[in-house]
Amino acid sequence: MVCGRGFRCGSRHCLFGRTALDVGSRGFAAMMDGTARMSSRRMSGGLERARAVTPDRDRLEAFMLDEEPGRIAEDDFRCLLMSSVLSGASDMTIQSDMQPRVEIHGVNYRATRKPWSPSEVDQVLIEVYGGANARTEINGRRVLDFSYELHLANGRRQRFRVNATGIHGRDGQGVEISLRALPSATPELEEVQLNPALLGALCPPNGIVIIAGATGSGKSTTLAAITRSHLENLGRPVKIIDIQAPIEFTFRDVTSGFEGSSSMIGQSEVGRHLASFSDGVRSALRRKPNIIIVGEARDFATISASLEAALTGHLVYTTTHASDVSDTIRRLLSTFPAAEREARAFDLVSGLRFCMVQHLVPRHDGTGRVPVREWLQFTPRVKENLLNLDVNDWPGELVREMTVPRTLDANGMCQSLTQAVDPLLREGVISREDAVRLCGPAFVQQGAS
Repeated sequence: MVCGRGFRCGSRHCLFGRTALDVGSRGFAAMMDGTARMSSRRMSGGLERARAVTPDRDRLEAFMLDEEPGRIAEDDFRCLLMSSVLSGASDMTIQSDMQPRVEIHGVNYRATRKPWSPSEVDQVLIEVYGGANARTEINGRRVLDFSYELHLANGRRQRFRVNATGIHGRDGQGVEISLRALPSATPELEEVQLNPALLGALCPPNGIVIIAGATGSGKSTTLAAITRSHLENLGRPVKIIDIQAPIEFTFRDVTSGFEGSSSMIGQSEVGRHLASFSDGVRSALRRKPNIIIVGEARDFATISASLEAALTGHLVYTTTHASDVSDTIRRLLSTFPAAEREARAFDLVSGLRFCMVQHLVPRHDGTGRVPVREWLQFTPRVKENLLNLDVNDWPGELVREMTVPRTLDANGMCQSLTQAVDPLLREGVISREDAVRLCGPAFVQQGAS
């Protein structure tokens, strides 16, 4: 059965089998204004291309499967998942003995009336993982990171990034499944609202560029837009090796329809093609790339391999979880063993070229979220200042450095979080509460309005 929205789900409960989106008071697609407009939006890992009105919580929390079945089957899950994405959800979380939740513009909503039993959640796990051994893996204390793909009518596909982790359940071992919708098209720089003046600093000939931020802050989306700019640069063809866990952006829309470019990208997935990020970087060094993309600098082995690549003439991009530039460096330093800390810290500063930390903040008018970015270019002056200090003093020095406004000139480039937030607050783009949450109460007290 192909339903009204072109989704081949086969479920008798499918909302899209109806002729229109107004499916009654119990159908979630009718519970929000502007659903038809929102369904055409391309979700970009949290950076929405279009502005859509955030739905009313009471109305939206009714958005469940019409005539919700007594027991959830695979078809019902697929229908709910795709329906949620079409209605603007970026994420879905499923837990044993809980009602599934979906996230729209950073706000969580209940997706069904009834909780899903452990056996129902296990069936979902088998569906998305593609094998009955998923529960065995979870029971063996393994965390699963992988991708899942829904096949739509007319050959269309919708991909998801998935994490499955064991949790404490009411009657023993439970599981939590987190799904994030991935865009079908690779974002462009203007879509992620990246200042064009940053591009030169973000694309040095070699060294490490770090994109940091919390989970769901759009790090991968911003990095994908930068990667696309490299692939489309006819004046400088490059060979890119992309190591991810899992692969989020395939770049097929760029490489298949872009004639005249000699650039190429090879992608590998940790857990499927590679044992680890560090193995992927070491393999990349034997393949003569220009650019190496490391999905996450999550451990000492990965950071060390990335530093080796950067210090041998390659351009390395990576992401990490951090709240600001100072916190980014502190977290990287904390991975180094005490016996190697000084030497590795020197390598880190030598290889660093640029660090950008990204946050997504709700718009004050409820029409989506806006990226707020702090950044620092690691110029020779910045590096010299750090190397003249004890490693333990580096985070404090970077806090001081971020208070000095700079422009793109011989002195380098710097923008603090406060400098990024100030114009957004003055123009009414974000709320005072969110400004305080990001920058602290002293920010508003010092005169921002």
